[in-house]
Amino acid sequence: MHEIIKNVIQSGSYELADILGKIDILWVQGSLTENERLELMAMARAKADPKNTFAPLQAQIDALAARVARLEGQKPAEDYPEFVQPTGGHDAYYAGAAVTFDGKKYICIAPEGVAVVWSPEVYPSYWEELA
Repeated sequence: MHEIIKNVIQSGSYELADILGKIDILWVQGSLTENERLELMAMARAKADPKNTFAPLQAQIDALAARVARLEGQKPAEDYPEFVQPTGGHDAYYAGAAVTFDGKKYICIAPEGVAVVWSPEVYPSYWEELA
């Protein structure tokens, strides 16, 4: 598992928070030693590409506004654009993102900072269907 994660990091095609989370999960499951975990985390931080790590500022603002509206018990005022399959962390969905998928409206409820590249059908625990 160590070599697989190392190859992903060397490719540069990862979102920092996502890969760090995966490394921790593998460590907890016993698939990585403590030394391997520390090595991979340091490598991931050193090779992280900011454009793959942070959503564009407007996307972060929109996601936050949608989340605030949801927390206030209101639907977000903006439209629900059709879900588009992300190609990586740079165009992924984050907490509060609003989408339409198969004719239904959803809000992303993933933990803060987690990049979601799966549709509501593939990973329903990161999406909340709105009535």
